[in-house]
Amino acid sequence: MDVASLTYYSISPRMLSLLATIHHRLGEVHARHLHKPALDLEKAYHVSVVHGTLAIEGSTLDALPVAELVDQHGTAPEGSAALEAVNTHRAHTLVAELDPFVEHDLRHAHGVLMHGLALDAGHFRTGPMDVLYGDPEPLRTASAHDLPVNVQELLRYAEEDDFPALLTSCALHFGLVYLRPFTAGNGRLARLWQRRMLMAYWPVFAYLPVEAFIQRTQPAYYAALEYADRRGDCGDFIAYLLERIDEALAELLAAPDPMRTGLQRIGLFLDLATNRSFQRKEYMSMFPELSTATASRDLAEAVSKGIVELSGTKRRAEYRMSK
Repeated sequence: MDVASLTYYSISPRMLSLLATIHHRLGEVHARHLHKPALDLEKAYHVSVVHGTLAIEGSTLDALPVAELVDQHGTAPEGSAALEAVNTHRAHTLVAELDPFVEHDLRHAHGVLMHGLALDAGHFRTGPMDVLYGDPEPLRTASAHDLPVNVQELLRYAEEDDFPALLTSCALHFGLVYLRPFTAGNGRLARLWQRRMLMAYWPVFAYLPVEAFIQRTQPAYYAALEYADRRGDCGDFIAYLLERIDEALAELLAAPDPMRTGLQRIGLFLDLATNRSFQRKEYMSMFPELSTATASRDLAEAVSKGIVELSGTKRRAEYRMSK
């Protein structure tokens, strides 16, 4: 299959409007330092992502059992709903270490997602597969011919495409669902891999619970996928996903700004200044609401705990992340 036809989409005014709105919201996320969740919210977001991922595919496991499984870090019986949650938790924890454009890493993520759930977890299917979107009759049969090559070309397209990454990531999502590289778990992998690609551009996507918003409109998700498959044009599916991303960002920005400790502020700052020295005024420029005294206390605490190293004194004082 030609990857150009697989990832073709027509551009609509709605798509362009959503793209502009989302970029504006992402700028606000950056300005408010929301690219990382506050520590007390991190688990809640993670549970929401895991629960939403599985609920999209019909899992009846409630959010509370999912939270307990995430806490336990244990094992679960093969083929069980609990194992699906444990695997999804592990895959989302691992994904930051993987390259979104490398086929080996894609297969590795699938192996983690489907461990104990599919005999061929992490391996491309070798036979044909019926493609269904809810109807009892298959829409088409997906061939296994040249499947590894097609996946590699799809990932290369995602890496090299010049269009906005938000659009390309949605086309990647559709392409993985269309190709169905594995015998099971293709939908949850496609959503995970779109998330991983977007994380490379905007760290907020590491925890933004987009899956929860897809789950709320689950019939529309599958309808948009089927419509794109029938038409050979995934433009409307891209618009659908952009709407869910916009909703997730809007909810994040509508929440009150989290109360952060000094060490949490230091952690956010060091994400941007990992390998260089900085002065107090640079730290304060990232958090203009801080007084000079509060900024000094933050830095002094970080020095005392060995997080940063101090050289010089008074106006010549410089800080650097500890090695």
